[in-house]
Amino acid sequence: MKRYILLCSVVVAFLFSACSDEFLDKKPLTTLSEDDVFSNAALLEDYVNSFYTVVPDPFTEGNIAAITDEAFFRYGGSSTNFVERGQMTPDKVMYDYEGGYSHNSRTTFLNIWNRAYTGIRNMNHVLSRIDDCTFLTEEKKRQLKGETYFFRAWAYGNLVERFGGVPLITKLYQVQDTFGVKRSTIDECTEFILNDLHAAESLLVDKSTELGRVSKDVCLAYESRYTLMVARKFFNDPDNPSDNFVHGRYDKAKWTRALNAAKAIVERADKDGAYSLSTYDDYWKNVNCPEVIWGKFFSTTAGDKAQLYYSPTYFNGWTSCEPCEALMLDYEMAATGLKPFEEGSGYDPHKPWMGRDPRFYKTILYSDCIFRDSVFDNHYYIDQNGKRIARGLFWRNESDDTGYGLRKWHIENADISETENTTIMFPWIRLAEMYLNYAEAAYECGDEVTCRKYLNKVRSRSDVQMPPVTDTGTSLFDRIVNERRVELAFEPFRYFDLRQWKLAPFYENIPAMGCVVIEYPDHSLQYRIAQVKGAETKENIGTNWVYQPGYTYDYSYRGKTYTIDYGYCHSMQGTQKKFTNKQYLYPIPQNEITKSEGSLEQNPDY
Repeated sequence: MKRYILLCSVVVAFLFSACSDEFLDKKPLTTLSEDDVFSNAALLEDYVNSFYTVVPDPFTEGNIAAITDEAFFRYGGSSTNFVERGQMTPDKVMYDYEGGYSHNSRTTFLNIWNRAYTGIRNMNHVLSRIDDCTFLTEEKKRQLKGETYFFRAWAYGNLVERFGGVPLITKLYQVQDTFGVKRSTIDECTEFILNDLHAAESLLVDKSTELGRVSKDVCLAYESRYTLMVARKFFNDPDNPSDNFVHGRYDKAKWTRALNAAKAIVERADKDGAYSLSTYDDYWKNVNCPEVIWGKFFSTTAGDKAQLYYSPTYFNGWTSCEPCEALMLDYEMAATGLKPFEEGSGYDPHKPWMGRDPRFYKTILYSDCIFRDSVFDNHYYIDQNGKRIARGLFWRNESDDTGYGLRKWHIENADISETENTTIMFPWIRLAEMYLNYAEAAYECGDEVTCRKYLNKVRSRSDVQMPPVTDTGTSLFDRIVNERRVELAFEPFRYFDLRQWKLAPFYENIPAMGCVVIEYPDHSLQYRIAQVKGAETKENIGTNWVYQPGYTYDYSYRGKTYTIDYGYCHSMQGTQKKFTNKQYLYPIPQNEITKSEGSLEQNPDY
């Protein structure tokens, strides 16, 4: 066994011949017989190892950050664009809806229904037969069985996160069976998922010696993530108290369950020393980072996705997902812990990126910073008559639209290549998330002291050292929201956080905006960035620059409301984001509704 599991390469030939991409497909095994698999230790272990592919490559997840207020996605025909514009329908949730498979191979997050149920079918197969596999040692049987329970819980958890209550399939269907499956309620799904996680926890070692291998700690951490999700307002809303496939039955005790789940893994770190916070960029640069509870390893035979997707075209990257101006407003000033628009923050609009939270500099490429030994030149050069005469290097080919780039996930001494053949690690679960989970659950349980303690643990990591949070009440909740926003930027959280908090209608209706830095012949600079309305006189510059006063938004934060003026920014025309309430959940693919002959009920308003 290798010291890590190379997850993208662990694909067993018979796995996907066992069933097609269709829900609950009945095709038998064709490449290898079932008896071959369940009579051979190596084949059976490979079969279980293939379940790691249920956890997707985050860099091929359709640049999910661009559906939120984090980023702009510049390729106009992808599933990402359909979601951010509110155009998703039951017919557009599959691979082949628009542009064909090749077009959507980089936006697979929408096809999770099929991928999840394909995996669940195979996991049920293992659980139905593994106890009869007498050729396995008890240790190996416990490991394989525990991993299978975990991945079934993970698969169902991801389905609930996206679709709400789903059919719970626990057996292998035979050709003669009638499906007639119906959607279970949120609470029924939750009970099932937690039972699977507890079964896995009882079977697995605390912390695996193999990098990338699922362990009890991984189960505990995922239990924290899942219980937090179903305790939040969308699934646990006092205004929707009945248990159905959209909302769970409201119960304040669900927050206690989330608190206890977070506490279990946090105590492993705080008391047992199993994990510790590293420097902010260590968790994506160091495969042995002590902060990472579970990292997934990927083969990069088609290139390092992080480098390719996010690097500026100047370095042969694709610049597909670019940070938006809205994100920049949420990075606090390092000296004061206040956002730039708050009174007394110390923000200087003539030096807009000076003095920010240190995480800003490890996450964002901004005007005139140094990246790969080059100056990030995103200037517009203006002549004596106020007309644009040139664009900086990073506006080359009109492809770097927002004026920002993403530094996070980059390893600057690694080549940016579509053919690089190496192995990279993505930290799917890390300690900072667990601390933030614990802080939020403590807040909802009325323990603000513990909430602040764990927020400040994250803020006080060695290379961050942000001023401690002292807020109370609703102001403290605002801090929770912002800390997750900054700490977990461009990780797959913002999209789901906003939905689970029921805050998506505001944040996901903000248009995509970027920064423009204008350089005049005398080398003076003007920064066209989001500001508090009225903070500075708006002006037109020649015929190319017209102030658009309509782009203003009332932004409430820590008990005050600020009118944020985006009309001074560079607008990504044609990329207006649109969120409607039906988008809190994905639609179930229409072909699954049709095949069910009425047993599957579609999500509301689709």
